[in-house]
Amino acid sequence: MGTPADVPLARTVYRIASSGRMDLCRQTIKERRAWPAPMPAPPDIAAHAEITSAARAMLRWVERGQEFWACGGIPASYNARKRRYDGPYPETTGYSIPTLIELGSRAGFREADVMARKAADWLVSRQSNAGDIRCNIETPPTGDGGADQIVLFDCGAILQGFTAMARRADAYADPTERLARFLVDAQRADGLWDSYLAFEHFGSHNALVAYALIDAGSTLNAPHFTEAGHRCLNALRGRLHKNGYIEGCEFPGVRQGVAFLHPFVYTIEGYLKAAALAPDRGYFDAVRPALDALRDGIARTGQIPGAFVQPDMSTSCSFTALTAIAQLADVGFRADQLSGENSYTDMSRQLMRFLRQVLDKTLTDAAWQGGLPSAYPIDAEYLPFCVNNWGAKYFLDASMGELNALQPVLSSTPIPQRAAIPQGVT
Repeated sequence: MGTPADVPLARTVYRIASSGRMDLCRQTIKERRAWPAPMPAPPDIAAHAEITSAARAMLRWVERGQEFWACGGIPASYNARKRRYDGPYPETTGYSIPTLIELGSRAGFREADVMARKAADWLVSRQSNAGDIRCNIETPPTGDGGADQIVLFDCGAILQGFTAMARRADAYADPTERLARFLVDAQRADGLWDSYLAFEHFGSHNALVAYALIDAGSTLNAPHFTEAGHRCLNALRGRLHKNGYIEGCEFPGVRQGVAFLHPFVYTIEGYLKAAALAPDRGYFDAVRPALDALRDGIARTGQIPGAFVQPDMSTSCSFTALTAIAQLADVGFRADQLSGENSYTDMSRQLMRFLRQVLDKTLTDAAWQGGLPSAYPIDAEYLPFCVNNWGAKYFLDASMGELNALQPVLSSTPIPQRAAIPQGVT
């Protein structure tokens, strides 16, 4: 999908001219002039209706994409310059399932239950006898993805979805167990992996694979899966610096030794989610310096963070990855929910206000409406002129975190753990 980098204006002009879309030109110029994007002023607490309205529009974007391919998978992105959807993305479809399940428990979002079941059934259809998942992005109905691509992080993301479904229906326990066993069998004794990697190095963002194994082990009563996850998180602790910097979050060949904010926050998320399941392991304290440094940097500069995190915890470059901003809002809400404090909620509310402002000023394409642009400005080299499904997932997660902070008791309507999703949906 391309690596993140600053994009020359000449390339932007060429792309826009070749597409014939002057609305993209206007949007690009407007957002480039506005960069660096200022943080909104510390907001009044957003109203329930404001939060849910944006979340419903975002869910509808996901639903339209899922309906487009009619296979259950969610398209990786919609490209406004090319006016087309990419193929369904197994990785992000997988970790969107827990989001859809939680969202489906809330009044006004019940269709998310059906969407979760469709996504899970599609992913089960891609599982091999060995337990791994075909991770290729390919266009239905047949696609042309070439040889099977088996990716560690992607399989861990799908494991999150399988495990969430296994808690609701026994039929998903076997796919969950087989995928977790595949991941553990490939793990080294030191807790890391040297096979099935997206990049040559073992990225710290695979902390989310560790969390997925801990969650699967807890759900299936399989301690060997849980311990495999803990081994990974313990092995990664040496990459967590006291000033908050996290090593191993780079994109290959792009700003060597400098982290990209997207996998940086993935790493924080993995530790925080593991902390919720194992509060005595010190996982929250391990990533608190990273959260503190990002929050303090925003307060100091008054600006939305750039896409890259320097070893001194400053952020840089002439764009930001909006997916990472949604992720950061989400982990801020999660951290305060874990600690019972109010250390990051104000930051997260400001970030969500900024994202909703971006959503209010986007393109008129029916396939674009409600989605979150990949980057700001819109032409930046992180999926330029696209809205993507993982941005939608994290925007929805953060919206639920914001609702929980607004109404901790009344924000959700409990539903039974099993049979909540209509049976027989394919």
